[in-house]
Amino acid sequence: MPQFNYNKYFKTSVIIISVFLLLAAFFNYIVDPYNLMGNNKTGIYFCDERQAKDAILKYVHQAVIIGSSKTGYIDPDALSCYRFYNASLRATVPEEIFFYLKKYLRDEKLVLIGFDFYMFNERQFPFVNITDWDDVTYSVAEYLLGANILKLSWKTVEKWYKGEVSHCMKENGQFIYPGDAQKSLSDDPQQYEKQYNDILKGLVKHHYDKISFSDRRMDYVRKIKELLEEKNIPYAVFINPKNSDVLIALRQLEAYELFVKWQKEMKTIFPNIYDFSSSKYSAREGFYRGDPYHYNNATGKAFLNEIIKDYCYDESTR
Repeated sequence: MPQFNYNKYFKTSVIIISVFLLLAAFFNYIVDPYNLMGNNKTGIYFCDERQAKDAILKYVHQAVIIGSSKTGYIDPDALSCYRFYNASLRATVPEEIFFYLKKYLRDEKLVLIGFDFYMFNERQFPFVNITDWDDVTYSVAEYLLGANILKLSWKTVEKWYKGEVSHCMKENGQFIYPGDAQKSLSDDPQQYEKQYNDILKGLVKHHYDKISFSDRRMDYVRKIKELLEEKNIPYAVFINPKNSDVLIALRQLEAYELFVKWQKEMKTIFPNIYDFSSSKYSAREGFYRGDPYHYNNATGKAFLNEIIKDYCYDESTR
């Protein structure tokens, strides 16, 4: 009986695995589902702005806006005075904002930072324990050899082949609003109100019920201030408008007392903060029809330009 050649088996296995890894890396490199390598020709069908927002380094801009998805849907090209890049991240939290700004800020003429009370709820949004922005992004090896990226590359090709419309974010960093919530609600007034109120209840429960307020995130708010002042970059901090219906619901919860305390603490840190949480921008009409959480582009443009006019010293730079 011939003796099994373990050495030959090992070498053959190594060769086969190496070939497979090289093919996977080549496929991921060519398809480039997040366009991190700059090779994507099919369209971006999968959004992961924590990977893609390093595009700020390539996008010619003079100012930056950063916050959650609320600010993410604002078209920065609609803002006055400066050319903005929208660096917003969905469901972002202060520690992420700090490390993103620390890595990517250069010599911008203005930075606008939007905060929300929900960001400080560690029950729903666990603390992101990172020491550098690179901790949340792929290394080149992880991107080219990752099994999940390989899966996304394959799905990207499938969607491209079927002719599906790609949607993620624009070159200027703006998220493309999916619009699904707009189409799904009934045109019947009574039915619409019921559906809308169900969404509202879910939203309030998700963000504010049994809140676990994060003091360490307040420490990161202070670090953001220190960072901007060390870099000598003009900045403005604002609290996003809340839908008036959300405010009414929030006032019925124990979390409302914490919300008021948080507002006061934010004002202590930033005496010139723009607090739009309860303002003329809180009307239901200023939010997407089926989405009481996100204000629409017109609302975002209006209140941000209200801020920018206080910092715009050279209109010709636009």
